[in-house]
Amino acid sequence: MRGVSTSLEGCVDQALKLPGIAEEACVHARFHAAGCQACVEVCPRGAWQLEEDCLGLDIEACDGCGLCIPACPTGALHLELPWQIRSLGSNLVILFACDRSGVENREGVIPCLHALGLRQLLLIHAAGIRYLLSCSDDCGHCDRQPPAEGTLEERLEQANRLLTERNQPPLRLLQRSAKAWLKLHAGDEVIPRGTRLSRRDFLRGAGTQLNRQLAVLAPLNRPESRTLPPGELLPEGPEGPLHWPWLPRFDPQRCNGCDACARLCPTGALQLVEETGEDRDPPSLAYRVDPAPCTGCNLCSETCDQEAIRVVAEATGKATGIRLRSERCRACGNPFHEPVDREPVALCRICRERDFSRLLFQVLD
Repeated sequence: MRGVSTSLEGCVDQALKLPGIAEEACVHARFHAAGCQACVEVCPRGAWQLEEDCLGLDIEACDGCGLCIPACPTGALHLELPWQIRSLGSNLVILFACDRSGVENREGVIPCLHALGLRQLLLIHAAGIRYLLSCSDDCGHCDRQPPAEGTLEERLEQANRLLTERNQPPLRLLQRSAKAWLKLHAGDEVIPRGTRLSRRDFLRGAGTQLNRQLAVLAPLNRPESRTLPPGELLPEGPEGPLHWPWLPRFDPQRCNGCDACARLCPTGALQLVEETGEDRDPPSLAYRVDPAPCTGCNLCSETCDQEAIRVVAEATGKATGIRLRSERCRACGNPFHEPVDREPVALCRICRERDFSRLLFQVLD
């Protein structure tokens, strides 16, 4: 394997720098023709390589900067992030310092501050923390250059727009010198809500042991938190249209009712559902859009051969979709459905694409 040091210590150090990979969460594991190249495009060293049959990581090139973590829409990539909380007056503060800031060998140091994404910021906010205390080198002269739309400041602005609209207090970023950062870091550890720690563990866990427990049990490092859609971390807001991190939008005039988007959506943001009610007798089918679980993976738009759906970033909308009309194909006799807003057709999509006057040897359901 390329890039692995010959010493045991070197092997351990190298492995700790590499991002963890949850293969089942990657869009390429769900759909082999997925076009997502987020990790490839954002990596400043070209360590991620997308080939025809696999997505690979050059461990010799990877320096563990973590910029691929927030770029991955589904949370398939992760790094262990410190959970160092201190009190600043009456406020809780989480501490982060980049590894080029001059702060060395301290909890709270991460490879790059821009490795914090929207998902991580909303997890921090959900734990009751309102301030991020950072210490960094001059990012303008760093070779780990994130794209303009991929900086911590840009994601913090996005998070605050979404939170403010829901009447929530914003997150504040405080930049401090290494000396000021270390002074606050030397204070007493604070355990905020959102940290899973039993009373017995708390009473037994002092010093180093407590820090280890916090690193494992903090919201940022729980396996179930790493793939949470950011929209599901947002609190409920006032009545009316709200902005969401991502929102799938249908074009009913293009949709042919093939169900590919609903079947492939990994989070349930798109679903084929039965609508019931006094005006739905018998029940009718519909595509339902729920913006909260959407991660912006774009699998739905990539698989739609009609270009009938697209995913819009930070768009407004409620849980919407399109109603479907059930029909029976006059050629093959099989049932099919299509949007009610389209002009009715007599043939299913299979028969429309082939010479239905010939024998139909195979029926696709």
